[in-house]
Amino acid sequence: MPTRISRPLLARSPAILGALVAIGLATTAAVPAARAEGARDAAAPPELGRLLRDAGALSSWLREHGPAIAAAGARVAQARADVASAKLLPNPVLDTSVSDMVLGATNPPGLRFVDTAILTFGVSETIEIGKRGPRIDGAGLRLDGTRKEADAELLDRVAIARSALGRVVYVRAKQLVLEDALTSARRATEVERSRLEQGAISGTDYDRMELERMALETDAARSRSEVTGALAFCRAALFAPCDGVGASLGDLDAAAPLPESVSPTTLDKRPDVLALRLRSQASQKDRVLAERRAIPDPTLRLAYTHDRLVISGDQQNTLTVGVMVPLPMFDHGQADAARATSRAQEFDHTARAVVAGARSDLDALVSRRAYLEDALERLGTTALPKSAGVLAVTQRAFTQGQVGLTDLLLARRAHLALLVSAMDLRFEYFAVRSELRHVLGLDGPEPPKEIQ
Repeated sequence: MPTRISRPLLARSPAILGALVAIGLATTAAVPAARAEGARDAAAPPELGRLLRDAGALSSWLREHGPAIAAAGARVAQARADVASAKLLPNPVLDTSVSDMVLGATNPPGLRFVDTAILTFGVSETIEIGKRGPRIDGAGLRLDGTRKEADAELLDRVAIARSALGRVVYVRAKQLVLEDALTSARRATEVERSRLEQGAISGTDYDRMELERMALETDAARSRSEVTGALAFCRAALFAPCDGVGASLGDLDAAAPLPESVSPTTLDKRPDVLALRLRSQASQKDRVLAERRAIPDPTLRLAYTHDRLVISGDQQNTLTVGVMVPLPMFDHGQADAARATSRAQEFDHTARAVVAGARSDLDALVSRRAYLEDALERLGTTALPKSAGVLAVTQRAFTQGQVGLTDLLLARRAHLALLVSAMDLRFEYFAVRSELRHVLGLDGPEPPKEIQ
Protein backbone atom coordinates (compact mmCIF):
# COMPACT_ATOMS: atom_id res chain seq x y z
CA MET A 1 0.00 0.00 0.00
CA PRO A 2 1.34 3.45 -0.81
CA THR A 3 2.25 5.69 2.08
CA ARG A 4 -0.18 8.57 2.35
CA ILE A 5 1.39 11.98 2.83
CA SER A 6 -1.22 14.65 3.31
CA ARG A 7 -0.84 18.17 2.02
CA PRO A 8 1.02 20.63 4.23
CA LEU A 9 -1.15 22.17 6.91
CA LEU A 10 -0.56 25.72 5.76
CA ALA A 11 -1.48 24.70 2.19
CA ARG A 12 -4.72 23.09 3.40
CA SER A 13 -5.64 25.98 5.67
CA PRO A 14 -4.19 29.27 4.37
CA ALA A 15 -6.08 31.09 7.10
CA ILE A 16 -3.98 29.36 9.74
CA LEU A 17 -0.82 30.98 8.39
CA GLY A 18 -2.53 34.34 8.53
CA ALA A 19 -3.76 33.62 12.04
CA LEU A 20 -0.29 32.65 13.23
CA VAL A 21 1.19 35.85 11.85
CA ALA A 22 -1.65 38.25 12.60
CA ILE A 23 -2.35 36.96 16.10
CA GLY A 24 1.32 36.59 16.90
CA LEU A 25 1.89 40.23 16.08
CA ALA A 26 -1.25 41.54 17.78
CA THR A 27 0.45 42.75 20.93
CA THR A 28 2.25 46.05 21.30
CA ALA A 29 5.55 44.18 21.47
CA ALA A 30 5.04 42.42 18.14
CA VAL A 31 3.64 45.28 16.02
CA PRO A 32 7.04 46.96 15.55
CA ALA A 33 8.45 43.52 14.73
CA ALA A 34 6.00 43.14 11.86
CA ARG A 35 6.94 46.56 10.48
CA ALA A 36 10.66 45.83 10.82
CA GLU A 37 10.35 42.41 9.18
CA GLY A 38 8.28 43.85 6.35
CA ALA A 39 10.84 46.58 5.76
CA ARG A 40 13.64 44.00 5.82
CA ASP A 41 11.91 41.75 3.30
CA ALA A 42 11.06 44.67 1.01
CA ALA A 43 14.64 45.88 0.91
CA ALA A 44 16.29 42.47 0.59
CA PRO A 45 16.98 40.68 -2.71
CA PRO A 46 14.79 37.60 -3.28
CA GLU A 47 17.57 35.09 -4.05
CA LEU A 48 17.73 33.43 -0.63
CA GLY A 49 13.97 33.05 -0.46
CA ARG A 50 13.98 31.46 -3.92
CA LEU A 51 16.74 29.05 -2.91
CA LEU A 52 14.71 28.07 0.13
CA ARG A 53 11.48 27.49 -1.81
CA ASP A 54 12.91 26.00 -5.00
CA ALA A 55 14.98 22.83 -4.60
CA GLY A 56 15.94 22.99 -8.28
CA ALA A 57 17.41 26.47 -7.90
CA LEU A 58 19.25 25.38 -4.75
CA SER A 59 20.58 22.31 -6.56
CA SER A 60 21.83 24.45 -9.45
CA TRP A 61 23.51 26.85 -7.03
CA LEU A 62 25.34 24.01 -5.29
CA ARG A 63 26.44 22.53 -8.62
CA GLU A 64 27.99 25.84 -9.55
CA HIS A 65 29.54 26.72 -6.18
CA GLY A 66 29.88 23.53 -4.12
CA PRO A 67 33.35 21.94 -4.00
CA ALA A 68 31.87 18.67 -2.71
CA ILE A 69 29.70 18.45 -5.85
CA ALA A 70 32.71 19.30 -8.01
CA ALA A 71 34.65 16.53 -6.26
CA ALA A 72 31.84 14.08 -7.02
CA GLY A 73 31.97 15.19 -10.66
CA ALA A 74 35.71 14.52 -10.70
CA ARG A 75 35.07 11.00 -9.40
CA VAL A 76 32.61 10.45 -12.25
CA ALA A 77 35.27 11.59 -14.73
CA GLN A 78 37.71 9.10 -13.18
CA ALA A 79 35.18 6.28 -13.55
CA ARG A 80 34.58 7.30 -17.17
CA ALA A 81 38.31 7.07 -17.80
CA ASP A 82 38.29 3.59 -16.23
CA VAL A 83 35.64 2.51 -18.76
CA ALA A 84 37.78 3.80 -21.63
CA SER A 85 40.78 1.96 -20.15
CA ALA A 86 38.80 -1.29 -19.86
CA LYS A 87 38.03 -1.18 -23.59
CA LEU A 88 41.67 -0.97 -24.65
CA LEU A 89 43.46 -3.96 -26.10
CA PRO A 90 46.66 -5.23 -24.47
CA ASN A 91 49.73 -3.47 -25.78
CA PRO A 92 51.91 -5.47 -28.19
CA VAL A 93 55.44 -6.28 -27.07
CA LEU A 94 58.41 -5.62 -29.32
CA ASP A 95 61.61 -7.60 -28.71
CA THR A 96 64.99 -7.81 -30.35
CA SER A 97 68.02 -10.02 -29.82
CA VAL A 98 71.52 -10.56 -31.14
CA SER A 99 72.96 -14.09 -31.08
CA ASP A 100 76.00 -16.02 -32.31
CA MET A 101 78.47 -13.71 -30.64
CA VAL A 102 81.52 -16.00 -30.81
CA LEU A 103 83.80 -16.45 -27.84
CA GLY A 104 87.20 -17.75 -28.86
CA ALA A 105 88.05 -19.28 -32.25
CA THR A 106 85.52 -19.31 -35.08
CA ASN A 107 84.59 -22.16 -37.38
CA PRO A 108 85.90 -21.74 -40.01
CA PRO A 109 88.70 -19.65 -38.52
CA GLY A 110 88.96 -15.92 -39.13
CA LEU A 111 85.29 -15.01 -39.09
CA ARG A 112 84.34 -11.59 -37.71
CA PHE A 113 81.34 -10.59 -35.60
CA VAL A 114 79.55 -9.20 -38.65
CA ASP A 115 80.03 -12.59 -40.32
CA THR A 116 78.45 -14.62 -37.49
CA ALA A 117 75.84 -12.31 -35.90
CA ILE A 118 72.20 -13.36 -36.01
CA LEU A 119 69.71 -10.47 -35.55
CA THR A 120 66.11 -11.18 -34.49
CA PHE A 121 63.20 -8.74 -34.27
CA GLY A 122 59.86 -9.94 -32.92
CA VAL A 123 56.43 -8.62 -31.92
CA SER A 124 54.06 -10.38 -29.50
CA GLU A 125 50.36 -9.79 -28.80
CA THR A 126 48.26 -11.39 -26.07
CA ILE A 127 44.78 -12.49 -27.13
CA GLU A 128 42.27 -12.26 -24.26
CA ILE A 129 39.62 -14.95 -24.20
CA GLY A 130 36.38 -14.25 -22.31
CA LYS A 131 37.74 -11.37 -20.27
CA ARG A 132 37.06 -8.15 -22.13
CA GLY A 133 33.28 -8.43 -21.77
CA PRO A 134 33.04 -8.71 -17.98
CA ARG A 135 35.84 -6.18 -17.50
CA ILE A 136 34.08 -3.58 -19.65
CA ASP A 137 30.70 -4.37 -18.09
CA GLY A 138 32.14 -4.02 -14.59
CA ALA A 139 33.71 -0.66 -15.42
CA GLY A 140 30.42 0.54 -16.91
CA LEU A 141 28.50 -0.50 -13.81
CA ARG A 142 31.01 1.31 -11.61
CA LEU A 143 30.59 4.41 -13.73
CA ASP A 144 26.82 4.23 -13.24
CA GLY A 145 27.32 3.65 -9.52
CA THR A 146 29.65 6.64 -9.26
CA ARG A 147 27.06 8.79 -11.00
CA LYS A 148 24.45 7.68 -8.50
CA GLU A 149 26.84 8.43 -5.67
CA ALA A 150 27.26 11.93 -7.11
CA ASP A 151 23.46 12.26 -7.17
CA ALA A 152 23.33 11.13 -3.53
CA GLU A 153 26.00 13.68 -2.62
CA LEU A 154 23.95 16.41 -4.28
CA LEU A 155 20.82 15.23 -2.45
CA ASP A 156 22.65 15.40 0.89
CA ARG A 157 24.08 18.84 0.17
CA VAL A 158 20.69 20.23 -0.87
CA ALA A 159 19.17 18.98 2.39
CA ILE A 160 21.99 20.52 4.43
CA ALA A 161 21.82 23.85 2.61
CA ARG A 162 18.03 24.06 2.84
CA SER A 163 18.17 23.28 6.55
CA ALA A 164 20.78 26.02 7.01
CA LEU A 165 18.63 28.54 5.11
CA GLY A 166 15.54 27.60 7.08
CA ARG A 167 17.35 27.96 10.38
CA VAL A 168 18.58 31.44 9.44
CA VAL A 169 15.01 32.52 8.68
CA TYR A 170 13.73 30.99 11.92
CA VAL A 171 16.35 32.42 14.29
CA ARG A 172 16.17 35.87 12.69
CA ALA A 173 12.38 35.95 13.05
CA LYS A 174 12.66 34.73 16.62
CA GLN A 175 15.29 37.36 17.37
CA LEU A 176 13.05 40.07 15.93
CA VAL A 177 10.15 39.12 18.22
CA LEU A 178 12.39 38.95 21.29
CA GLU A 179 14.09 42.26 20.50
CA ASP A 180 10.75 44.00 20.09
CA ALA A 181 9.45 42.43 23.30
CA LEU A 182 12.60 43.67 25.04
CA THR A 183 12.08 47.18 23.64
CA SER A 184 8.51 47.21 24.91
CA ALA A 185 9.65 45.93 28.32
CA ARG A 186 12.23 48.69 28.57
CA ARG A 187 9.63 51.32 27.73
CA ALA A 188 7.25 49.85 30.29
CA THR A 189 10.00 49.86 32.89
CA GLU A 190 10.63 53.56 32.30
CA VAL A 191 6.91 54.28 32.72
CA GLU A 192 6.73 52.21 35.89
CA ARG A 193 9.79 53.98 37.28
CA SER A 194 7.92 57.28 37.04
CA ARG A 195 4.96 55.72 38.78
CA LEU A 196 7.27 54.33 41.46
CA GLU A 197 8.70 57.77 42.08
CA GLN A 198 5.15 59.10 42.41
CA GLY A 199 4.24 56.31 44.84
CA ALA A 200 1.65 54.81 42.45
CA ILE A 201 3.20 51.32 42.62
CA SER A 202 5.20 49.44 45.19
CA GLY A 203 8.90 48.69 44.98
CA THR A 204 8.08 45.00 44.75
CA ASP A 205 6.00 45.52 41.61
CA TYR A 206 8.78 47.55 40.06
CA ASP A 207 11.30 44.82 40.90
CA ARG A 208 9.09 42.30 39.12
CA MET A 209 9.11 44.53 36.06
CA GLU A 210 12.91 44.76 36.25
CA LEU A 211 13.25 40.99 36.52
CA GLU A 212 11.03 40.56 33.48
CA ARG A 213 13.22 42.96 31.50
CA MET A 214 16.39 41.18 32.61
CA ALA A 215 14.98 37.81 31.55
CA LEU A 216 14.13 39.23 28.12
CA GLU A 217 17.63 40.67 27.79
CA THR A 218 19.06 37.22 28.44
CA ASP A 219 16.75 35.62 25.86
CA ALA A 220 17.58 38.32 23.31
CA ALA A 221 21.32 37.88 23.84
CA ARG A 222 20.98 34.13 23.37
CA SER A 223 18.99 34.76 20.19
CA ARG A 224 21.71 37.04 18.79
CA SER A 225 24.26 34.28 19.40
CA GLU A 226 22.01 31.77 17.61
CA VAL A 227 21.72 34.11 14.63
CA THR A 228 25.51 34.43 14.40
CA GLY A 229 25.91 30.65 14.46
CA ALA A 230 23.14 30.09 11.92
CA LEU A 231 24.66 32.62 9.51
CA ALA A 232 28.07 30.95 9.81
CA PHE A 233 26.59 27.50 9.11
CA CYS A 234 24.58 28.89 6.19
CA ARG A 235 27.68 30.49 4.74
CA ALA A 236 29.51 27.16 4.92
CA ALA A 237 26.55 25.29 3.38
CA LEU A 238 26.09 27.69 0.46
CA PHE A 239 29.80 28.43 -0.06
CA ALA A 240 28.92 32.10 -0.30
CA PRO A 241 28.11 35.01 2.01
CA CYS A 242 24.77 34.42 3.73
CA ASP A 243 23.27 37.44 5.49
CA GLY A 244 19.80 35.99 5.86
CA VAL A 245 17.99 38.74 4.00
CA GLY A 246 15.71 37.95 1.11
CA ALA A 247 13.85 35.17 2.94
CA SER A 248 10.90 35.29 5.34
CA LEU A 249 8.74 32.97 7.40
CA GLY A 250 6.45 32.72 4.39
CA ASP A 251 9.32 31.18 2.42
CA LEU A 252 9.92 28.79 5.29
CA ASP A 253 6.28 27.66 5.20
CA ALA A 254 6.39 27.26 1.41
CA ALA A 255 9.69 25.33 1.40
CA ALA A 256 10.07 21.55 1.04
CA PRO A 257 6.68 20.62 -0.49
CA LEU A 258 5.71 16.95 -0.41
CA PRO A 259 3.64 14.70 -2.71
CA GLU A 260 0.28 13.33 -1.70
CA SER A 261 1.59 9.76 -1.48
CA VAL A 262 4.58 7.63 -2.39
CA SER A 263 5.00 4.05 -3.58
CA PRO A 264 6.63 1.51 -1.24
CA THR A 265 9.32 0.99 -3.91
CA THR A 266 10.35 4.65 -3.83
CA LEU A 267 13.06 4.07 -1.23
CA ASP A 268 14.59 1.36 -3.43
CA LYS A 269 15.07 4.01 -6.14
CA ARG A 270 17.10 6.36 -3.96
CA PRO A 271 20.47 7.18 -5.56
CA ASP A 272 22.52 5.88 -2.63
CA VAL A 273 20.65 2.57 -2.71
CA LEU A 274 21.00 2.30 -6.49
CA ALA A 275 24.71 3.07 -6.17
CA LEU A 276 25.15 0.16 -3.76
CA ARG A 277 23.21 -2.20 -6.04
CA LEU A 278 25.30 -1.13 -9.03
CA ARG A 279 28.46 -1.71 -7.01
CA SER A 280 27.17 -5.19 -6.20
CA GLN A 281 26.55 -5.93 -9.88
CA ALA A 282 30.03 -4.66 -10.74
CA SER A 283 31.50 -7.02 -8.13
CA GLN A 284 29.61 -9.89 -9.75
CA LYS A 285 31.30 -8.98 -13.03
CA ASP A 286 34.62 -9.02 -11.18
CA ARG A 287 33.80 -12.54 -10.02
CA VAL A 288 33.14 -13.64 -13.61
CA LEU A 289 36.37 -12.00 -14.73
CA ALA A 290 38.33 -13.75 -11.98
CA GLU A 291 36.81 -17.14 -12.80
CA ARG A 292 37.71 -16.74 -16.46
CA ARG A 293 41.36 -16.46 -15.57
CA ALA A 294 41.21 -20.24 -15.70
CA ILE A 295 41.02 -19.78 -19.48
CA PRO A 296 44.60 -19.17 -20.64
CA ASP A 297 45.25 -16.16 -22.85
CA PRO A 298 47.60 -17.17 -25.68
CA THR A 299 50.35 -14.84 -26.79
CA LEU A 300 51.13 -14.85 -30.52
CA ARG A 301 54.63 -13.95 -31.69
CA LEU A 302 55.90 -13.07 -35.13
CA ALA A 303 59.68 -12.68 -35.49
CA TYR A 304 62.09 -11.84 -38.31
CA THR A 305 65.66 -13.26 -38.22
CA HIS A 306 68.59 -12.00 -40.23
CA ASP A 307 71.44 -14.57 -40.17
CA ARG A 308 74.89 -13.42 -41.24
CA LEU A 309 76.44 -16.91 -40.90
CA VAL A 310 75.47 -17.96 -44.42
CA ILE A 311 78.87 -19.58 -44.90
CA SER A 312 77.60 -22.46 -42.79
CA GLY A 313 74.57 -22.91 -44.98
CA ASP A 314 72.07 -20.99 -42.86
CA GLN A 315 69.18 -19.10 -44.45
CA GLN A 316 69.92 -15.40 -44.38
CA ASN A 317 66.30 -14.12 -43.77
CA THR A 318 63.61 -16.13 -42.02
CA LEU A 319 60.28 -15.59 -40.25
CA THR A 320 59.22 -17.30 -37.03
CA VAL A 321 55.64 -17.72 -35.79
CA GLY A 322 55.09 -18.84 -32.22
CA VAL A 323 52.38 -19.26 -29.59
CA MET A 324 52.85 -19.02 -25.81
CA VAL A 325 50.11 -20.30 -23.53
CA PRO A 326 50.26 -19.80 -19.75
CA LEU A 327 49.19 -22.74 -17.62
CA PRO A 328 46.78 -21.66 -14.83
CA MET A 329 47.70 -24.57 -12.59
CA PHE A 330 48.04 -22.80 -9.26
CA ASP A 331 46.41 -19.36 -9.52
CA HIS A 332 43.34 -19.48 -11.70
CA GLY A 333 41.46 -16.59 -10.03
CA GLN A 334 39.84 -18.57 -7.25
CA ALA A 335 40.86 -16.15 -4.47
CA ASP A 336 39.83 -13.07 -6.44
CA ALA A 337 36.50 -14.68 -7.32
CA ALA A 338 35.78 -15.41 -3.66
CA ARG A 339 36.69 -11.86 -2.68
CA ALA A 340 34.46 -10.41 -5.43
CA THR A 341 31.54 -12.58 -4.28
CA SER A 342 31.93 -11.40 -0.69
CA ARG A 343 32.16 -7.80 -1.83
CA ALA A 344 28.92 -8.16 -3.82
CA GLN A 345 27.22 -9.62 -0.75
CA GLU A 346 28.52 -6.72 1.35
CA PHE A 347 26.97 -4.17 -1.02
CA ASP A 348 23.67 -6.07 -1.11
CA HIS A 349 23.46 -6.26 2.69
CA THR A 350 24.37 -2.58 3.00
CA ALA A 351 21.66 -1.62 0.50
CA ARG A 352 19.05 -3.59 2.43
CA ALA A 353 20.16 -1.97 5.67
CA VAL A 354 19.90 1.50 4.12
CA VAL A 355 16.40 0.80 2.81
CA ALA A 356 15.28 -0.61 6.18
CA GLY A 357 16.62 2.45 7.98
CA ALA A 358 14.97 4.77 5.48
CA ARG A 359 11.61 3.04 5.94
CA SER A 360 11.91 3.45 9.68
CA ASP A 361 12.80 7.13 9.26
CA LEU A 362 9.90 7.61 6.86
CA ASP A 363 7.35 6.15 9.29
CA ALA A 364 8.70 8.24 12.17
CA LEU A 365 8.75 11.45 10.11
CA VAL A 366 5.22 10.93 8.77
CA SER A 367 3.94 10.45 12.33
CA ARG A 368 5.85 13.47 13.57
CA ARG A 369 4.55 15.55 10.69
CA ALA A 370 0.95 14.67 11.54
CA TYR A 371 1.54 15.71 15.15
CA LEU A 372 3.05 19.04 14.09
CA GLU A 373 0.12 19.77 11.77
CA ASP A 374 -2.33 19.20 14.61
CA ALA A 375 -0.24 21.24 17.05
CA LEU A 376 0.06 24.19 14.64
CA GLU A 377 -3.64 24.07 13.91
CA ARG A 378 -4.49 24.14 17.62
CA LEU A 379 -2.13 27.04 18.18
CA GLY A 380 -3.46 29.00 15.23
CA THR A 381 -7.14 28.45 15.85
CA THR A 382 -7.36 28.17 19.63
CA ALA A 383 -4.33 28.90 21.77
CA LEU A 384 -2.96 32.06 20.15
CA PRO A 385 -6.35 33.80 19.74
CA LYS A 386 -7.26 32.98 23.33
CA SER A 387 -3.85 34.16 24.59
CA ALA A 388 -4.13 37.41 22.64
CA GLY A 389 -7.59 37.97 24.08
CA VAL A 390 -6.45 37.28 27.63
CA LEU A 391 -3.53 39.69 27.20
CA ALA A 392 -5.74 42.43 25.79
CA VAL A 393 -8.27 42.09 28.63
CA THR A 394 -5.49 42.02 31.23
CA GLN A 395 -3.90 45.14 29.77
CA ARG A 396 -7.21 47.02 29.95
CA ALA A 397 -7.86 45.79 33.45
CA PHE A 398 -4.39 46.83 34.57
CA THR A 399 -4.85 50.29 33.08
CA GLN A 400 -8.12 50.62 35.02
CA GLY A 401 -6.47 49.35 38.20
CA GLN A 402 -8.57 46.18 38.36
CA VAL A 403 -5.61 43.73 38.32
CA GLY A 404 -2.08 43.96 39.58
CA LEU A 405 1.20 44.09 37.71
CA THR A 406 1.88 40.44 38.43
CA ASP A 407 -1.20 39.38 36.44
CA LEU A 408 -0.12 41.55 33.50
CA LEU A 409 3.42 40.19 33.52
CA LEU A 410 2.15 36.62 33.63
CA ALA A 411 -0.20 37.26 30.70
CA ARG A 412 2.58 38.86 28.64
CA ARG A 413 5.02 36.09 29.45
CA ALA A 414 2.49 33.39 28.52
CA HIS A 415 1.66 35.09 25.23
CA LEU A 416 5.31 35.58 24.31
CA ALA A 417 5.99 31.95 25.14
CA LEU A 418 3.16 30.90 22.82
CA LEU A 419 4.51 33.11 20.03
CA VAL A 420 7.98 31.60 20.38
CA SER A 421 6.49 28.11 20.62
CA ALA A 422 4.58 28.71 17.39
CA MET A 423 7.80 29.74 15.66
CA ASP A 424 9.56 26.69 17.06
CA LEU A 425 6.82 24.43 15.73
CA ARG A 426 6.85 26.10 12.33
CA PHE A 427 10.59 25.55 12.04
CA GLU A 428 10.27 21.97 13.26
CA TYR A 429 7.48 21.41 10.72
CA PHE A 430 9.76 22.73 7.98
CA ALA A 431 12.65 20.55 9.21
CA VAL A 432 10.43 17.44 9.11
CA ARG A 433 9.27 18.20 5.56
CA SER A 434 12.85 18.82 4.48
CA GLU A 435 14.01 15.54 6.02
CA LEU A 436 11.12 13.71 4.36
CA ARG A 437 12.22 15.02 0.99
CA HIS A 438 15.73 13.84 1.78
CA VAL A 439 14.58 10.38 2.88
CA LEU A 440 12.40 10.01 -0.22
CA GLY A 441 15.15 11.23 -2.55
CA LEU A 442 13.04 14.07 -3.93
CA ASP A 443 15.93 16.52 -4.24
CA GLY A 444 18.06 14.44 -6.59
CA PRO A 445 18.50 15.29 -10.27
CA GLU A 446 15.91 12.66 -11.25
CA PRO A 447 13.29 11.92 -8.56
CA PRO A 448 11.80 8.39 -8.70
CA LYS A 449 8.91 8.11 -11.19
CA GLU A 450 6.47 7.17 -8.45
CA ILE A 451 6.79 10.67 -6.93
CA GLN A 452 7.40 12.86 -9.97
